[in-house]
Amino acid sequence: MSNIQMLNEKSSWQEHFSRFTIKKVSLILHLFFMLLAFFLSRAVMFEAAVPFLLPLWAIVRNRYENEKWAVFIGGLIGALSLSLGQGLILLLQLGFYELLIRFRYWKPPMAIAVALAIFFGQLLWQSILHMGIPPFIVQLYVYYEMILAFFMTIFVKLFFVEPYRFWSASWSYERVGAGLVILAVVLTGMHSLTISYFSLFTFVLHLSICIAAITGGITVASSVSTIIGALVGISELSFTGMIAVYALTGVSSGLCKGIGRVGAVIGSLIPSIFFFFYDSTLPLDSVYFVSVLIAGVVFLLLPEKMLNFLENIIRPKRDEVLLKRQEWLTEHTTEKLETFQRFVLFMKELVFERFTSTENVSEIRKIEPCATCMSCFRYDRCWGEKNIGMDENIRRWFLAKSGLSEKEQMLAEEQIRTKCVKSSKLLEELDYQLYNDKMNGQFYHGKKMIALQLRDLSNHLNKLMEDMKNETLSFKTIEEELSHEFKRANIDCFQIDVLNNTLGERVIVCSFINNDTRDDLYLLCERIILPVLYEVFAEPFQVDRISNHKTPFAHFQVRFRSAVRYKIQYDIYSRAKNSNVVSGDSHAIFHIHPGLVAIMLSDGMGQSREAKRESRRLVRLMRECLSYNMNPETAMHTLHYVLSLNREVDMYATIDFALVDLQKGELWSWKAGSMSTYILRGEQLMKVEGSSAPVGFMPVFSIETEKVNLLADDYVVMVSDGLFSSKYDWDEQERNFVKLLKSKIRVGMPIEALLYDVMDSYQSQYEVEDDCTVIIFNVSHVVPKWAVFRPVS
Repeated sequence: MSNIQMLNEKSSWQEHFSRFTIKKVSLILHLFFMLLAFFLSRAVMFEAAVPFLLPLWAIVRNRYENEKWAVFIGGLIGALSLSLGQGLILLLQLGFYELLIRFRYWKPPMAIAVALAIFFGQLLWQSILHMGIPPFIVQLYVYYEMILAFFMTIFVKLFFVEPYRFWSASWSYERVGAGLVILAVVLTGMHSLTISYFSLFTFVLHLSICIAAITGGITVASSVSTIIGALVGISELSFTGMIAVYALTGVSSGLCKGIGRVGAVIGSLIPSIFFFFYDSTLPLDSVYFVSVLIAGVVFLLLPEKMLNFLENIIRPKRDEVLLKRQEWLTEHTTEKLETFQRFVLFMKELVFERFTSTENVSEIRKIEPCATCMSCFRYDRCWGEKNIGMDENIRRWFLAKSGLSEKEQMLAEEQIRTKCVKSSKLLEELDYQLYNDKMNGQFYHGKKMIALQLRDLSNHLNKLMEDMKNETLSFKTIEEELSHEFKRANIDCFQIDVLNNTLGERVIVCSFINNDTRDDLYLLCERIILPVLYEVFAEPFQVDRISNHKTPFAHFQVRFRSAVRYKIQYDIYSRAKNSNVVSGDSHAIFHIHPGLVAIMLSDGMGQSREAKRESRRLVRLMRECLSYNMNPETAMHTLHYVLSLNREVDMYATIDFALVDLQKGELWSWKAGSMSTYILRGEQLMKVEGSSAPVGFMPVFSIETEKVNLLADDYVVMVSDGLFSSKYDWDEQERNFVKLLKSKIRVGMPIEALLYDVMDSYQSQYEVEDDCTVIIFNVSHVVPKWAVFRPVS
C-alpha cells in the first residue's frame, strides 16, 4: 500500500508541476504584453503624437486573443500615466476601431482601420477641447499620428506573426528590422522612467547595443544603435548630440567584439567618456554612467545559450543547417541507391546471364535430319553416306527464307519438292523450326536489350553515387572556387566571370591588373592559367581573346573558351536510283556538343517511299535516344527490338553510326548491316568492317563497335551499299573507288568539290544500280588566324 501511495503522490506532483509550468508561461506572456503596451502607450513622438498602442491592440486582438486584456490594461495604465485626457483619447480610439472592424458593409484593412480610428478619435476629442475646428498645428499633429500608426501597424504585423509560427517562422531581415523599430519605440516610452541614479532607458539601450555587438558584429551593432538613436531623437526633436553618441557606441562596441564580452562592454563606454569631456551640453551625468555600468554587469551575467539563440536570429547559420541536411540527404540517398544498384545487377544477371545460352546465336545453324526425315523410308538415301544433298537443299531454304527475294524462296522450295517424297510435311516442319528460331532469337535479343538498358542504368547510378560521395555541399560559386585556385598558384586576378558553364561550351572571363605586357600575359595564360582551368573543369581551354580596358582603371580582360583541338569538314553525295525523286537512304550530321559530332547513315530496304520512311525514322529515333544520354549500343539494340515487333510488312534498315571526338581525335563506329567505313591517311587505307544484320531483321542481331584514333588530315568515308554494283567485281570497284579518292586528295582538291568529282569519274566506269549515299569528312587542327605555322600530326 505504501508503494501505491508513493506512486500516486509522485504522479500528482508531476501534474501540479506541469500545470504550474503552463501557468508560468501564460503569466510571463501576459506580463510581457502588458509591459509592452505600457511603454508603447507612453511613447510620444514630436512631443505631441502618441500613435503606437492602437497598432499593437489591432494585431494582438486578431492573432493573440488571450493576451488582448493584458494589452488593454497595460496600455490604459500607460496612457493615464501621461494624463487623464490621453487615457480618454485612447478609449475613444479603441471604440472607433471596434466599430470600424465590425461594420457590416465595409471591412477596411487593418492598417487603414487603425489610421481612421486614430483620426476620428483625435478629431472628436480635439473638436470638443477647442469648441470647434482645431487649429492647423493640431490637425498637423493628428495627421502625423495617423501616418505613424499606419506604418507601426505594418511593423507590428511583421514581427508578431501567428502564435504557432512565432518561433518556427524564419527571422528574415524585414522581421528583425521591424523588431528594432518596436524596440526603439519602447525605449522612447522608457525615457522618463528614472529611479535615483538608474535610468531604464539608458540601461536597456546599452544592453541592446552590447548584445547586438557580440551577436552580429560591427554591422548589426552600428545599425541597431543608429536606428534606435534616430527614432529616440525624433521623439524628442533632438537630431544631434546623443544620436552621434549612440551611433559611435555601436561602432566602438562592434570593433571590440574580438576581445569578447568584456571588450564589447569597454567599447560601449569609450564614446561616452570621449563626449563627456568633449561636449558639456550633452546629458552625460552620473545617472547615465551608473545605468551604463549596470547594463555592462547584466550583459556579462547573461547565459551563453541566450546569446547563441539571439545570434542565430540576427545572423542565422543557414550554411551549417543546409550542410547537415545535405549530409543527411547524401547518406540516406546513397544507401537507397546502393540497394537499388544491387537490385539492378541482380536483374541484369537474372534476365540475361543466368538463363541465356553461351552459344553464339549469330552462327549458322547446323543442319540435322528432322522428325519427318527420321521416319521416312528414304532416310538412308537422303542422309546416308551416299546422300542426294538434302542437307544442302535445306540450308539453301533457310538462307532464302532469311532474305527478301520471293524468287529465291520459291526456287529453294521447288528443289526440296523434287527430291523429297514427303515435301509438304517436311516444309511444314521447316516452317515451324524457322518460326522457333525467330522466337528464340527475339527472346534472346529481348533479354540482351533489357540487360544493356540495366547496364546503362547501373552506370548512371554509379556516376550519381560517385558525385554524391565526392562532392560535398559548397556555398562557394564557381567563380570563388577559381579565385581560390588562382591564389594558390599566385595569380593576381581581381575578377572572374563564368559566362557559360556547359561542358564543351564554357566561357570564362578573367580580369588582371595592367602591370605586364600583352605578350607576358599570354605567356602567363598558356603556362599557368590554362592548366589550372583544366584541373578545375577536367577539359582543355584556349585563350579566345585578350582586350585592354582603361575604365574604371587600366586592366586586361582575358576570355577563355573550351578548347576543341580538331575541326571537321564534311560533304555528302546522295543519288536516288534511276534519278527517282525518293531515295531509301537517310543521313544526319549534328553536334551533340561542340567537342562531339554524330554522323548517321541509314539505308532502307528498297527504293520506295516506305524505305525512305523507315530509314528516316531510324535516324530520328537514334537521335532522340542520344539526346537522353543512352549508350549507342543500347540504343541500337532497343531500336532493333522495337522495330522488329508488330510489323505489318517486312521493312528493314541498316545503320552506320559514328561519333567523332574533336577534343581527343577519336572515331567510334557502330554498325548494323552497314558497309565498311574507309579511313584514308595519306597512302594508307584502314577499314572498319561490318557484318551484322540490319536493324529490325530477326532473329539474329549484333553490333560491331570499333574505336580508331584519328590524326589531322585523315579522311573518313561512309557509304551505302548502292555504291557498288552486283554486275561487276566487288573488290575491283572498291579498289578503283579508293584510288580515285586518293588521287583527288593528293592534288589538294577542296572537300566541297572532291566527292562530286570522284563520283562523276566513278560512274563513268561503273553503273550505280541502287540508291547511293556517300559521306566524306576530314579532321584538321584548329589553328588561330594569326598562327604563322601549321601543326604536324
